[in-house]
Amino acid sequence: MERLLNIAKGLLGLLALGALAIALAFTFRGLQKEAKPASQAFQSPIETPSPPYPPPATPTPQPTPRPTSTRPPEPPTRTPTPTFTPAPPTPTPEPLPTLLPGAQTFLYATTGERGPEIYRVQLDSTTHIIASSAYRVNTPELWRSRVYLEGLHPSPDGKRVAVSWVYGEGGTFVSILNVNDGTLTSLFGEKAAIDQRAEFLDWSPKGDQFLVLGGIDNPDLGGKAWLVNPDTGQYTPVDISQASDARQITSASFSPDGQAIVYAKSDCYQCGSKIWRISVGQQGGKHLLLEDSVLRVEDVLWSPDGRYIAFTQWRETAEFATGELWIMDPQGNTRRLLSPVTTGYYKRFTPVWSSDGQSIAFVLGEEPLAGRQANEPSFNAYIVDVSTGEVRQLTYFQNIQVLEPIFSPNDSMVAFVTALSSAPGQFEPWLVAADGRGLRRFDERATLILNTRAASPVIAWLPEFSPGGER
Repeated sequence: MERLLNIAKGLLGLLALGALAIALAFTFRGLQKEAKPASQAFQSPIETPSPPYPPPATPTPQPTPRPTSTRPPEPPTRTPTPTFTPAPPTPTPEPLPTLLPGAQTFLYATTGERGPEIYRVQLDSTTHIIASSAYRVNTPELWRSRVYLEGLHPSPDGKRVAVSWVYGEGGTFVSILNVNDGTLTSLFGEKAAIDQRAEFLDWSPKGDQFLVLGGIDNPDLGGKAWLVNPDTGQYTPVDISQASDARQITSASFSPDGQAIVYAKSDCYQCGSKIWRISVGQQGGKHLLLEDSVLRVEDVLWSPDGRYIAFTQWRETAEFATGELWIMDPQGNTRRLLSPVTTGYYKRFTPVWSSDGQSIAFVLGEEPLAGRQANEPSFNAYIVDVSTGEVRQLTYFQNIQVLEPIFSPNDSMVAFVTALSSAPGQFEPWLVAADGRGLRRFDERATLILNTRAASPVIAWLPEFSPGGER
């Protein structure tokens, strides 16, 4: 019985599966009929008229566009506006203190971070510094790394200083320093379209013009001598026609009355030399004062009283070369040897007259002491009385090089510098009385060292001026 029941259940299951299969088949068939077009699914007995226009075309599916980056349009082309990099601020120099009448004014140069710097110091009647410190004058024109100074040349009236300087291999230049306000101007003015290379020779006695020599290869000045007005920059030629080359003129000097100029001409060492005197502002009037077939004349300088013309003669150019110091009368009739002299570091020796025209300061070298190197001679300062020929030694340094002796304005003191053997290019200023007493360093409170790129330092005294302070 149980077995029959199981068989019946199996048959019923088979019947259920068959019924399900049939139902699925009809369902699938109906779906196929729905998928056919209407014209096939249902045939209408009424004829459907054709439309008057073609059926719309089935649009061709377009690919989905990819997003693209859109660059904004370029701005119109414009000329770029130049941008200027501002220069580092230059500190505005403080105004120089008013020069005190009756005081002596001393100038010296040293090399700072920007280049050569000039300082101004005033001293009282005992040659001690009045101001608490030295005052630097405003010299931006010299603030260049390749610039070094050759000389400071005060005008006779004390208003200006002609500053001789060299720019590397670019030539020698002259600038004019106003000692009252410290400003520095170029030789022919800032706007002058002229080659500024020139060598300083001398101031006129009134200080209203000065004599320069056109630099070598200067196309505007042509290697000739010129008188320059420091106020206007105007320049006029001086008739020194015996020189065919600027290098032949070694020096020149005004007479105290300004009516004549004496100058030296020499081609080379061992080539001989001549000294001429010419009249200023007049045609002709040239006189040959001296001619030597061998020795070279390096310097001529008229005495302040007009009685003598000092000059030096040399056989060779060398470091610490020895020459001769001579004087002669303005007509060249009488000549007299005063003393041998020594130049320093291949630099020309210039006779330094006292303001009264009675004495000349100079340097003379001696042989080094035993045990010292041959390049360490002793240089000392001397004074010679031109009337009597008496030579007086002012300093007695051992194995020290003394350079650049110059008289103070009242002739009571002589300033000079000593070279520091332990530091090349560094020098120390000193003072000594004209009678050889009171030797001391320039600044007793501190050691003043002058750094310079040149072989020799530059120092100068300004002439004294009236108690009213007018120069």
